[in-house]
Amino acid sequence: MNILSLVVIGYLGFTVGPAKVEKTVLGAENVTEVFEVQNFTDDSLRIKVEFEDFDIDETGQVSFYAPGHFSNSLASRATVNPEECVVPPKGIENLRVTSVLPREGAVPEYRAMILFKSKPIPTSYSTAVNVAGEIGVPIYYTMSQYAVKGFSLDSFFVQNDTLEIVLTNTGNVHLRIKGEFVISTYDTKIVQQDSLPELVVMPGRRRKLKIGIKETLHDVVHVAKVIFDYGAIELIMGERKFAK
Repeated sequence: MNILSLVVIGYLGFTVGPAKVEKTVLGAENVTEVFEVQNFTDDSLRIKVEFEDFDIDETGQVSFYAPGHFSNSLASRATVNPEECVVPPKGIENLRVTSVLPREGAVPEYRAMILFKSKPIPTSYSTAVNVAGEIGVPIYYTMSQYAVKGFSLDSFFVQNDTLEIVLTNTGNVHLRIKGEFVISTYDTKIVQQDSLPELVVMPGRRRKLKIGIKETLHDVVHVAKVIFDYGAIELIMGERKFAK
């Protein structure tokens, strides 16, 4: 999961919306989210809701942990109503998740992955194997009074027709980063221009990117430029000259 704004495992006979929750909270609050579970199958689905902690490494790999593994886990502060329900065939069910975010503690951000686990309830006998599915939705609550956003472009170079980029989140809350790159000749003729995959970088973590250059480059000097938007006022830009 590159970052997984939506983690999907197994058979997708249902959907959950929204696919992610990211909110900035002013002081101590009780925050409630409503999730819509829609069943697209011809069978009823039993849905059970659980929480897990998660982390994302420098390659974008997501690791899951038991609830409460991290000190800023949202799992112990959230309740689900109902925790388990049955969604009828082609039906919709709404579930409410309420989180209690304390004023004390100086925690800049709470987060967890909420997992919606399904198990089909056959409406008639069938020899087919019923497969359970699982959808994960990440929740981030940023506490405005403690949050600090920071971002640095540590390394940017071109090697073997590949852009190699190293980023660091220097702040104390997660960053959702969007960007684009442009490759041009030295006289500013654009050779390739494209958006970069959206990334989530955890606080204090690095993230490594490798982007292949699709266009054929001739034996002249080229210029590669990258621009990143991490949700702050300023944009982060980098430029590198290179030759084939």
